[in-house]
Amino acid sequence: MNGDLYIVSTPIGNLEDITLRALNVLKDVDIIFAESVERTKKLLSHYRINKKVLSYNKDNEQRKAKKIYEHLENSQNIALVTDAGTPSISDPGFYLLSNLKSDIRVIPIPGASSLSCAISLSKIPINSFIFMGFLPKKTSERKKKLFEISLAGLPICLFESKHRLIGLLKDVTEVFNHDTTVGVFRELTKVHETIMHETASNLINYYKTNPPKGEFVLIISPKEVSNKPIEDYISIIRDLISKKFTNKDIVEIINLFLNKPKKEIYKNVLSIRHDI
Repeated sequence: MNGDLYIVSTPIGNLEDITLRALNVLKDVDIIFAESVERTKKLLSHYRINKKVLSYNKDNEQRKAKKIYEHLENSQNIALVTDAGTPSISDPGFYLLSNLKSDIRVIPIPGASSLSCAISLSKIPINSFIFMGFLPKKTSERKKKLFEISLAGLPICLFESKHRLIGLLKDVTEVFNHDTTVGVFRELTKVHETIMHETASNLINYYKTNPPKGEFVLIISPKEVSNKPIEDYISIIRDLISKKFTNKDIVEIINLFLNKPKKEIYKNVLSIRHDI
């Protein structure tokens, strides 16, 4: 008989946010696989749980997944945890689950979530939203993705690191506008928890004098979607050209705004590029 695989949510900051069910599972399983062994041992020590903890992270997940399968097939119960929150949500776990045999039972153990925590505190109306996790690191790819998802006309929820926060906010001012309201939720449930709702431009000015620290969840106000003719998007095309977007990328982005043949858009892009 195979063992069970538990996908266990752990606190996103405050150790007291762990559930009783999660604690019982961590006490009872045979092995815990963790994104950070050191961080997980700190959590276990806080609750006086003595359990074998092995590494499972983005650098070794394919190799360690095979080990987990072996343990499960040997009737051992396994818990998978990440540094904070829930495995597979912008954290390791998807590869393991997507390759798991159908006869192995997977049991979710829900808990604290920085996403749901931020949404509950948001001053931006959220009945429907788009969750993006982490956007691409490269500026051009990140801006392209922002253009694409902005067309849904829905609030955008995402994670960002302190190193790229200002760059992302600058992208928001270009893809949306300077007055776009952004909710910034820093270090949720931790000692230095900070919640701000400001325009993107004001946030840029703030973080230039107060360097970002910690982990961030952002909620960006939706962009008003329009069906204007391509002539009204000349400034956008010029902006994309100046930022070294390829013709193909520009056509794909503008095509999301318009219900027009790509060939027609491509001709306009070539014409504008020729005139610059």
